[in-house]
Amino acid sequence: MTMMRFLLLNLTFLVITAAPMSTLLAPFAVGVRRATSISRSASHQRVAGASPSLANDFVRGGASANNRVGASANKKVGASANKRATATATDKPPSRFLQRAYSAAGLATTVAWSTMVYTTIRSNQPAGAMMPCWQHGFFARIGAMSAAPLIVGSFASLAATASKADSWEELGTPSCNRHNLALTTAGIGSALWVAFAPLVTKIPGTNPLVSHQAYKGAMRAALIGCYGSAASLGAAVWARSLPDHIRHNPLLWPGHVVDGVSKSLVSLAPKNVDDPVQVKYALLTSSFLVFTGMQTLCNMPISVIPSWTSRRLSRAFPAWTLLGAVTSFDLKEATENGTLLVDENCRYLSNGIKGFGTLYLAARAGVLFLDPSFPEAFHMVNQVPGLAVAAILMVGLTLRSDKK
Repeated sequence: MTMMRFLLLNLTFLVITAAPMSTLLAPFAVGVRRATSISRSASHQRVAGASPSLANDFVRGGASANNRVGASANKKVGASANKRATATATDKPPSRFLQRAYSAAGLATTVAWSTMVYTTIRSNQPAGAMMPCWQHGFFARIGAMSAAPLIVGSFASLAATASKADSWEELGTPSCNRHNLALTTAGIGSALWVAFAPLVTKIPGTNPLVSHQAYKGAMRAALIGCYGSAASLGAAVWARSLPDHIRHNPLLWPGHVVDGVSKSLVSLAPKNVDDPVQVKYALLTSSFLVFTGMQTLCNMPISVIPSWTSRRLSRAFPAWTLLGAVTSFDLKEATENGTLLVDENCRYLSNGIKGFGTLYLAARAGVLFLDPSFPEAFHMVNQVPGLAVAAILMVGLTLRSDKK
């Protein structure tokens, strides 16, 4: 009987200290109770009566432990499930809001750029500076408005992506990151151009300072607000869609951007030089980047290419040739991945590139064949005819079909 009690005590200890095993040990408890019942007829009545009581206590204790473990496990599982559900709900981006925000920002940016083009390329800007003929200003505006399809295409692509995004990871793809950063850069650059237009568009040799543009008051605030809101949206979505270990440490952001830009730069060449569509977009990407650098870093007359807008808008146009470079690079990668003709976003981007080319070449054709002030009134362009022809040939690639 001493051995029997020792066994019972050990089993009870195991049940209490290893509760998940109580279910497995229950048959042993039943067997022990039956053995105790059988031995009751051959043992002393007091001891024999005590054994079943102990066994019964053991069984009741095991059942109670089972109940406690089950309740605890259910509670933990429920809490874990709730936590996962909460995390999922928190990580899901506000798709409808972002779609509308991108659409509104795209409209605001397009209107802001159109306003800049209309108010800067015209007679009496500054007072007394007259256009040689109406065709001169008309075709200059059409050429500058070639940026509008790029703006619309980029924002439309991001809005379409946002409308279908079920997680921030879907808004953190390399393509989305590039476009968000490009629009942020373009927005900041355009806002700065508006703020410092008197200096950027100043006419050399004038004293006091005379400029082609100087926004003031409500117009200045509205233009800066349009560009600033678009830049803020792009930057906010880019930052929120970063991987957690980078997003929570802003000191890592510059390095992350540099890594991405470096990777893109070393990937400019087409993977398959026998694919004319890959070659097309690789050349467009490189050309847009070169023209962006020329307009930003070089002096007149080089910086007048490709905009043909002299000092009026030649320093504002590189914001959109940079966007053209990003758009072309995305289309190059889509061609390499075989998604160019099937992805809805690629259609928006491709239409933007073609729209840019159509308006740009129409403006140049209008100048060459319909503007009576050409070439006498195009002093800056006349000094760099080779670059002007190169720009026209480069933009001509935009009209090539995306089919091989």
